[in-house]
Amino acid sequence: MSSVGDVDMLRRRSEGFMSHAREALRRGEYDLACFFAEQALQLRLKALIFRVLGVLPRTHGVRELLGVVSSALEEIGRADLAEEVSKLAREFRTQLKVLDEAYIASRYLAREYAAEDASESVDLAERVLRLVDRIEGAVFRDK
Repeated sequence: MSSVGDVDMLRRRSEGFMSHAREALRRGEYDLACFFAEQALQLRLKALIFRVLGVLPRTHGVRELLGVVSSALEEIGRADLAEEVSKLAREFRTQLKVLDEAYIASRYLAREYAAEDASESVDLAERVLRLVDRIEGAVFRDK
């Protein structure tokens, strides 16, 4: 299975990116806020997947990572949590696309994000991170 040190490192990096996302939003640096929010989610979801499955996914897309989380939860008999993840992915499909795009746009595209995009991205990232915390609490409370 996964190395505790690796999972902890991914979690710490995720927390750092989330802190930067909040600060960038506060400063009006909307492009960076979206990028940092995406990075926070990407790393935190990878940490969860690594913890559950013992493998680190090679994909970067937040929507795809949410699908992997949902499938992993199904595999370990937690259909209730899998459905919660799937429901969130469906409900916030458009904003998750913005986050996925922020990853690519930060490197290759000349795209600027508005205050509303950044605010929604940071809020959604915080919501998903809270869900991941609940999932870990439910799945690993006995371990």
